[in-house]
Amino acid sequence: MHPSVTIFDARATAIFRTDFTIATWADDCRFAEGPVWNPKGYYLFSDIPANVIYRIEAAGAKSVFMRESGCTLADRSALSGQPGSNGLAYGPDGRLYICQHGNGAVATWDGRLLEPFLQGPNEKPFNSPNDIVVDATGAVFFSDPPYGLKDQQLRPDLRQSEAAFYCWRDGLLNAFCREFRYPNGLCLSPDEQTLYCCSSKSTERRLLAYDAATLELRRVLAEENCDGLKCDPAGNLWLCTKEGILLLSPEGERLARIQLDTIPANCCWGGASGKDLFITAETHVYLLAGLLL
Repeated sequence: MHPSVTIFDARATAIFRTDFTIATWADDCRFAEGPVWNPKGYYLFSDIPANVIYRIEAAGAKSVFMRESGCTLADRSALSGQPGSNGLAYGPDGRLYICQHGNGAVATWDGRLLEPFLQGPNEKPFNSPNDIVVDATGAVFFSDPPYGLKDQQLRPDLRQSEAAFYCWRDGLLNAFCREFRYPNGLCLSPDEQTLYCCSSKSTERRLLAYDAATLELRRVLAEENCDGLKCDPAGNLWLCTKEGILLLSPEGERLARIQLDTIPANCCWGGASGKDLFITAETHVYLLAGLLL
């Protein structure tokens, strides 16, 4: 068993290989976030302070994919030191959806043109869109905390008066889950019927399960914090926490933990088999190849 692994429940050993290796693919980022797998054989991720999206397909093979990926503003006095892009997701149409801290928007990239997609209600930008997921129908779900704003506080004079999660579906934008001051990670269940939402703030220690169609709260799945999170094909949840990667059952039970040298911010599944876990963690990005059984 890899020394970084702690098993809480024996069921975990039927989910992932415990003799995996952790490969460091990069260690020179300023703050890596928003990983996504491209089926053409590479990963993308954001470096938020650098305002850059990188492409990487092997250890040490990082290259610039997009500059000014999250902020094109000349006046950044209202922003924190994290003006760049954050969450990334591909839609069913092949477009890349980009959470933009500085611009306060969700943008799309079709391979040629970067365009605003959602720019905020009430004729004001969003706070700083953070994490994002797009379902098979093209519905877009994302979180909008104030992390990208100065002192990480809301600025209702310039942007939104509240932090929330949002859903855009069939041309309509709806806010939901307003109970978190710092909404953060979200992901869909494999059948896309359940949307999981969380906050990384210790005072907001709740992992919530929503009906993805109605946006109604189903239940508090677990008393946990996380930044990013992803489901595996069996519906288990992999949470990026200050303790490392935390594995929960679909019922919210702790199954295992994988510790890393740096604190993970987000993760995604990738590789030809879809069983590799790619992790962004502060200055580092890691690959756990063939993790899933």
